[in-house]
Amino acid sequence: MSKPSKLPNQVEQRIIRQCMEAILFEKLLPYEEYDLEEGWKQFIVQGSIHTYQCLGKRSAFDRVRLQGMPLKKDKGSQAIPTIDDLIGEAPLTHQQKKVLMHELKQTALLSEWNEQHLVSLRSRRELSYEQLEASLTEGHPYHPCFKARTGFALEDHQRYGNEAKATFQLVWLGIKKEDVKTYYPEEEHSFLQKEFGHQTWKQVVEALCQAGGQLYEYRLMPIHPWQWSYLKEEVLEDELQTKDILFLGTFGDQYGATQSLRTLLNHSDVQKAHVKLPLHVMNTSSVRTIQSESIAAAAPISQWLQTIVEQDSFFYKHGDVRILKEYAGASYETAKNPRIKDELNVLFRDSVTRHLQDGEQAIPFNALSMIENDGLLFIDTSLNTYGIKAWLTQLVNVSVIPIIHLCVEHGIALEAHGQNVMLIQDNGWPKGIMLRDFHESLEYYEPFSRNKDAIPDFSSLHKQFQVGKMNDYYWMSSVEALRELVVDTLFVYHLTELSWQLDAVYGFKEGSFWTIVSRCLNNYREKNALSKVRFDSFQFFSQMQTAESLFRKKWQNDGATQHLIRNGLQMEEVYVTR
Repeated sequence: MSKPSKLPNQVEQRIIRQCMEAILFEKLLPYEEYDLEEGWKQFIVQGSIHTYQCLGKRSAFDRVRLQGMPLKKDKGSQAIPTIDDLIGEAPLTHQQKKVLMHELKQTALLSEWNEQHLVSLRSRRELSYEQLEASLTEGHPYHPCFKARTGFALEDHQRYGNEAKATFQLVWLGIKKEDVKTYYPEEEHSFLQKEFGHQTWKQVVEALCQAGGQLYEYRLMPIHPWQWSYLKEEVLEDELQTKDILFLGTFGDQYGATQSLRTLLNHSDVQKAHVKLPLHVMNTSSVRTIQSESIAAAAPISQWLQTIVEQDSFFYKHGDVRILKEYAGASYETAKNPRIKDELNVLFRDSVTRHLQDGEQAIPFNALSMIENDGLLFIDTSLNTYGIKAWLTQLVNVSVIPIIHLCVEHGIALEAHGQNVMLIQDNGWPKGIMLRDFHESLEYYEPFSRNKDAIPDFSSLHKQFQVGKMNDYYWMSSVEALRELVVDTLFVYHLTELSWQLDAVYGFKEGSFWTIVSRCLNNYREKNALSKVRFDSFQFFSQMQTAESLFRKKWQNDGATQHLIRNGLQMEEVYVTR
């Protein structure tokens, strides 16, 4: 009698399910789709090795939601596929499959550790912003590599992940002045003393002197302790021997990771800046280093946006938009060692709590669709207090519409995904939003700018921008690029999670959700007569849209990045009512 194969555990089942949902959504394998009763679909997926059968539904923007597990069907038998089965179907080389498999296995390992060791809170609804960042452990609801963190060992996950709530001090380096560019709003030493405190400054300077350096020849730079461990033995070996870089020690306040890992919250003083530091860690789609040219652009972009918000009356008449400015930074730039490129930088961003008023709560947008231990949504109290329809309408008006207005009126698109937007609530009622992460996540179309003179002169900010082509950095060649960024990050991979959960948990139909969004967009269009032509040029209501293929680059490694989907804003006409 043959020994039965080991069934995937709960975490592995989630990875397999998200893999198959991505395969179907992005059309990575050929399949046939059959309509069943009440909106259910049967998917027959034809891999090169196995055939798979899945039961699920199409949700808004063509997203696929599977019910239960896929089944692998071979020669009259069926079984739940393994992660290895699915990756075996990918058109990759053996080495590429090993890399992808490692990311998925690492996702499983770290997620299983979370399940076994983290204390499950009864509810996260009353937590502060800082507590929420440490308690939102679910990871990306779509991407199969939702907790890959390639480069982290298990002990790194415990020390530097947001979930374990561990805090740590920053490592400090002294770096030869000619190798560091600073983008500080005032004299370097005064700035660092204000940011990190006089006591920390004094300790770092004393350590510099003890290491054989002086302030006139070295700049002081903080680095993430994991990044220091990664760089010190091999990458920085020559620089440490020649004393171009001096290790000074670990000093200062206690910091903790946010969901994004690189951005650190100051737990000693939550009013102080969030510090963003490079990590040579692969998570979901990219290595989490920070481009030096984006450090140079951060403060000018932040000031540009802040001025627009302050001068455009729309933003305070129709909601409360607060810019978390990236106001300072420094970058290590030298041609001596190309392996250090983008690995030793620092960015300072306004603290969320510093921008909150009494009685307000800041909630990362991705928390809105999270399920608590009582089986209800994180926002359940608000929904019960105000009613789903009223609360949603207010949410769309104070969050979606300002982002659309920035596009239509000013030609600027933001990557408004669930970690870059914070909802401001007052007694559970949506009041406004905070926006962040502009240095990497902003695009603009110059012909739509109302004040072209206010656009930062990027070519003067960094030499890399002088050779940058259209669509390489921030400047785009069409409004279509702006629409794709906003629709992808705000609708396709974000608000679809909320619309799906409201339907699944409360029976509030997805068609009703997207009808509210559509009506709010149409109301905005009608009330801004001078911008109707601009609004229409974005084609937000076109029946088909392009979506970024988030998993394709890992599955096929062929450079293709987009696929066509049906527009959820046309959901009532296109989709079968469930």
